Amino acid sequence: MGDSSRKYKEMSLSKKLISIFTPVYNEEQNLELVYQQAKEIMTSVSDRYDYEHVFSDNASTDHSYSILKRLRAHDQRIKLIKLSRNFGCTKSTLNGLYKCRGDAIVQIDADLQDPPEMIPEFLAKWEAGYKVVYGVRKDRDEFWLMKYTRKAFYRIAANLSGETLIPDVGEFRLIDRRIVTELKKTVDYNPYLRGQIANMGFAQVGIPYRRRARKYGKSSNNLFLLIDYGINGVVSHSKALLRISTMTGFVLAVGAFAAAALYLILRVVYPETPRGIASIMIFILFFSGIQMIFLGIIGEYVAKILDQSLQKPLVIEEELVGFDESAESLEEQHASLSR
Repeated sequence: MGDSSRKYKEMSLSKKLISIFTPVYNEEQNLELVYQQAKEIMTSVSDRYDYEHVFSDNASTDHSYSILKRLRAHDQRIKLIKLSRNFGCTKSTLNGLYKCRGDAIVQIDADLQDPPEMIPEFLAKWEAGYKVVYGVRKDRDEFWLMKYTRKAFYRIAANLSGETLIPDVGEFRLIDRRIVTELKKTVDYNPYLRGQIANMGFAQVGIPYRRRARKYGKSSNNLFLLIDYGINGVVSHSKALLRISTMTGFVLAVGAFAAAALYLILRVVYPETPRGIASIMIFILFFSGIQMIFLGIIGEYVAKILDQSLQKPLVIEEELVGFDESAESLEEQHASLSR
């Protein structure tokens, strides 16, 4: 009995460990589905890989966490993180990635819009030497206006950025353990993970797929959150908005001086030229609007600096289930890095 147990342990240690990571917020209708589908996929490759499934609950207000605890009671591969409040998807994700122990980590959302059946293909690319394998959303099942708005944003952000931002790529990806190690070296209290990972270098490859519509539940994302996420992406990886503000202000100032000079000439040559109160008001409102926009742009960069200077913890973990008690917390990691 001892020999067979030792042999099984040796076989298990010889396998690479894959972490499946799933961030959660009010997904009670989807959790058993994503767990079962991930389990089926990883069972099909169990001759080569062992796995763990890490769920990070971002303070759900439904029964998501109780469902996760029930699943954990029947499968010790499941590990749970419960946050004290909703810290946002990006911070919850970064904290969860730090907690994963795998040689590679596959992130897949609980809503199953991204197909788990692509995981073996991700693993094959990883085995071929790629450190990052990401799904490229060539098409998606959603309202056409939102679809093309997203596409436009990806391309505008990529053009504005002085760094690499890959169009049509979300969080559905595999990252090597080395990527997590490098992420820990950057202390960013409001990270844009897509951009950080894309700009690390290493061998990266995309696999095209069609993103499915959500079957159950309602997305917690709204237009405001998407805009906020997009602005953070541009501000985190580009100074182009500040340069555009400067150049536009210069051009408008030159135009204003030219218009004033032209008006003076017209008054001298043609004294009957009307004073134009209406046009003056229009110009005032126009330039006031431009100033407010540019102040807002500057404010976004100042807010980014403020986030960094306050050095608040990214998240506060209320409960950890299934993790080694000696594992270093995210707060401890950031504290050590900032010393």
